[in-house]
This record gives sequence, C-alpha cells and structure tokens, in this order.
Amino acid sequence: MIEARRRAREAPPSPAQIAAAEPSPAEDEKERRARNQAANMGMGQAQTFGYDPRKGGGVFQIERLGIDSADFKFFGWNRDIKRNTLQNIEVRRGNNADIRLAVVRKMIAIIREYEPGDFQWESHKLRRWVTLSARVSDNAGLEDFMLREFFDTGR
Repeated sequence: MIEARRRAREAPPSPAQIAAAEPSPAEDEKERRARNQAANMGMGQAQTFGYDPRKGGGVFQIERLGIDSADFKFFGWNRDIKRNTLQNIEVRRGNNADIRLAVVRKMIAIIREYEPGDFQWESHKLRRWVTLSARVSDNAGLEDFMLREFFDTGR
C-alpha cells in the first residue's frame, strides 16, 4: 500500500492536472469583485431538492416581545437577492389593540407577499400541516389561527 502511494506520487501528471496547473488569464478588478460577490452569495451552489423560487415558504421566530414593540426573525425567500435569507423584522404596536396582534398582522403581510391564496402551514402546536388562506376576505380566521399558534390565545 505504501509502495503504491509512492508510485502514484512519482507518476507523471495527467492532462487534467496539467490543465488545472496552468495559470488562468489575468482577471481585472471588476471581474474579481463580481466573482467574489457571487461566491459570497452562494450563487455557485447547487439548489436543494424541491427548490422552487415561486414558492415562498419560511420560518417565523419571535425573538422579543415588549409592550409597544417586538422583533421576530423570518428565514425565507428574499425576492431582492433571489435567495433564502434570515431577516430581522421590527414591529411597533401602532393602532393595533396590542403588540401580539401587530406581530401577527406583520407576519400575514409577509405571507401575502408570496402567497395570495391558499398556502400550507406546518403547525407545531397541532403537529400537522394545515391549509390556510391568505385572502383578505379570510383575514379574521387567519389572524385568529396565528394568534393561537404563536401566543396560545384567540382574540
């Protein structure tokens, strides 16, 4: 086994190894910057099974809940950069009855950006997938469901 490794190291390089060792044409600063930005954004990575940018999908996680303000994270599709990203969303109570309702309404606004009609929701509370409607006409039911899902209460 050791002798085989020694012979492999001493063997002449293959044509593929020679091609890889040849210097590539010099790239200018603009090309280098574009290549680095694409690599940092993960543009060269293969997409996972089931990848469909038309489907939003995402995960909400409440980080902080105060009396007049809250923060939650949304990990999902970002249309601006066409990738999944982690976004921090800040919410103010404003004209809402309480901060919980303001948070739920902001989440619904995010959902409606991607799904104007029916969508699938993985309910950890119910331990199953639920079909919900993001239609404006079904707003009261969606708000009630989301309040129960995140805060264990109805209106």
